[in-house]
Amino acid sequence: MTELEDKELCRVRLRFLDICKSFFDTEPDAERFARWRGLFAALIKEPVEPVLDRAVRDLFNLLNRITLADLQAEYYRFFVDPFSELQVPMTASEYREGRSYGRILAEFRGFLLEAGIKKTEEVTEAEDSLVVMLDVMARLVESEKEVFEEARRYQAELLDKYLEPLLNELSAAIAEKADAEFYPVCTRFLKGYLQLERGLSAGALSSDDERQLRW
Repeated sequence: MTELEDKELCRVRLRFLDICKSFFDTEPDAERFARWRGLFAALIKEPVEPVLDRAVRDLFNLLNRITLADLQAEYYRFFVDPFSELQVPMTASEYREGRSYGRILAEFRGFLLEAGIKKTEEVTEAEDSLVVMLDVMARLVESEKEVFEEARRYQAELLDKYLEPLLNELSAAIAEKADAEFYPVCTRFLKGYLQLERGLSAGALSSDDERQLRW
């Protein structure tokens, strides 16, 4: 690809990662709700890949039926309310070791150190949380312009060892909740997108596939 095409692909990937992160980083408000509606109204017109396209269609339909109050209540039950029996962890340590700040957190901190990535003071979540891992993925995408091969190698390691295993556990936990409606589809969207990222980091996407990932 040309340098201009590389920059455009990077911009699109960062935008998708930002959408994925926006589902989980804070309780949705009216501005975010309106933004999601606009984004998925645009995405539904641009098919990319079957699994991702189905999630896009389902999110588009949901966002035009569900209310903001419903979304806020679901987010609060799953990710905020400390007394909720429906609360779903968002860190790898809680799934793999049954507690926060476990061995996997120390291991992931070592990965960040090796990759030259530091958590800023503004970030309050643990490094092994889904939100921080998505931030790390975005940082690695941005770093491709300086160290392309190294950045792609770290992206593959992040996906294989940390991000996809955590997403699989989070997705399974949410799927068990009887009243879950919005967030199961969010995890399907994220899974579909990460499959595209896996193809990029492994160099397995064809030029036609990369051209499709434009928005």
